[in-house]
Amino acid sequence: MSSAIRASEPAPGPMPAGGASAGAIQFHYDLSDAFYRLWLDPQMIYSAALFEDDDTLEAAQLRKLDYHIEQARATGRGRVLDVGCGWGAMLQRLVSKHGVKQATGLTLSRAQAEKIRADALPGVDVRLEGWTDHKAAAPYDAIISVGAFEHFVRPNLSSEEKIAIYREFFQFCHDSLRPKGRLSLQSISFGTLRAGQIDPFIADMIFPESDLPYAWEILQAADGLFEVVQLRNDRAHYRKTCREWYRNLELRRAEAIALVGEAKVADYERYLRISIASFALRALGLLRITFERLESR
Repeated sequence: MSSAIRASEPAPGPMPAGGASAGAIQFHYDLSDAFYRLWLDPQMIYSAALFEDDDTLEAAQLRKLDYHIEQARATGRGRVLDVGCGWGAMLQRLVSKHGVKQATGLTLSRAQAEKIRADALPGVDVRLEGWTDHKAAAPYDAIISVGAFEHFVRPNLSSEEKIAIYREFFQFCHDSLRPKGRLSLQSISFGTLRAGQIDPFIADMIFPESDLPYAWEILQAADGLFEVVQLRNDRAHYRKTCREWYRNLELRRAEAIALVGEAKVADYERYLRISIASFALRALGLLRITFERLESR
């Protein structure tokens, strides 16, 4: 863990198996809700949108939420789990737009959990815990996970070690779902960029204790537990999302500096520029994968 984390965070909480600690997650996501609100969309959705035609960022983000809900066949269901629920936009969409009776969100970010609890949405329950600690009271009808998979393993693990951890996640989802239940997953992945080539600035200053999967690692980890129903690479959508975020941050740069300081704003500008270029050059991909639970023979 970087010295910046040690200097600014309390002792990390429970650590997911092989993944980012609570302290590492809070280092990034608990920076300042007001700061993120300056440059994300009004729902504070911090993952790649799904654009069509001349969509605004807000419209494209809502389309992304609806896409995952539909892929997971979650509409009208009784119990849905959101692994890595962010500031609660998916949870809100599930209960308010798609008729889900109970939407449970998992996050290791204290700020995100506090925001969701303050919203006090009927039918929404948020837990300050990771998937490794979550015990479902009853099977879920669907699981959605957007932008959390990138935090499930730490850097410098072998593919075998990464796949073993990912397999634990898919086993958790399999065990937590009803028969024929679906998991809709979204994750950044390595494209032409190889593991070990990623800019150390990202790992040191932006997303400590986190690493990306290759698409094949995800598929191998899910083999025998889930059928792949659909897989798409929407890297161009993440490039456009990052461009929108960068533009918003530049427009409100003075306000951002007042909230988190000029050095931190410069770090985020650099991170967003790297991301824009990485998706444009195919160094990174953005995977949206629909899985359906396989039943025991």
